[in-house]
Amino acid sequence: MNSLKITWFSFWYAIAFLTRIPAVNLSNALKLNNKEISQGSLYFYPLVGLIIGALLSAVFFICVWQISNSNPFPMVGFDSSSLVIAALMLLTWCLVTGGLHLDGLADAADAWVGGYGEKQRTLDIMKDPTVGPMGAMLVVLVLLLKFSALVVLVDKFEELYLIGLILAVPMLARFTILPLFYFTPYVRDKGLGSNLKQSISPILLIVITAICMLLTVVFVLQKSIFILILATAILLWARNIMMQRIGGTTGDTAGAMIEVQEALLLCALVL
Repeated sequence: MNSLKITWFSFWYAIAFLTRIPAVNLSNALKLNNKEISQGSLYFYPLVGLIIGALLSAVFFICVWQISNSNPFPMVGFDSSSLVIAALMLLTWCLVTGGLHLDGLADAADAWVGGYGEKQRTLDIMKDPTVGPMGAMLVVLVLLLKFSALVVLVDKFEELYLIGLILAVPMLARFTILPLFYFTPYVRDKGLGSNLKQSISPILLIVITAICMLLTVVFVLQKSIFILILATAILLWARNIMMQRIGGTTGDTAGAMIEVQEALLLCALVL
């Protein structure tokens, strides 16, 4: 299979894996059973983040258009609608991703508390499909942080600037998976990320890093340096606690890091 087809199918593989957007070409890719497709999909993670941000932006603009053109309650202004708009954006966020990373966050939280500092026990708990109280609590807290930040963004920021922030956050959060996998051992030999880690090219990693940094500057403007430093700090912090507890990363811990990145970056942008 030529490189163009591999690239095309890798893009759809990333869409299918990270979102619930129908990937019409995925069936063809799976029939080919080509390992290069799944491995190449990792480079499209930041692009998937941009697509998620674009969908959230579309929800925002539809809500603003609806409110500005037909408001059945004259005493209720745009500011009073911020809660509803933020809730709809968060609902879209969860539906588009299918709760994939929230599931990883819940599993990692339960494992970190229930593992009592033991590597194998922590890994075993992460395999358990049930959600414990710590996982449920952390999911609620992360969603609450996202919702609160979205309310402030919708209420206080200019529309175009808000769109830039909404595009940057999911993109940066998913980009951090690349350096995480490249610089961190993957604990499970047969896990979903084991093949992805082996495929990362240092040159492509540098290129994608430069592109994401440039886009962050375009989207976030004067706050770009702060946000890039914060995203790097969260990445280093997450990697450090992963190495201390389990000696590497897993799909669940990577998903948990994405959720924490998104929540903290959003909060940092509104403070």
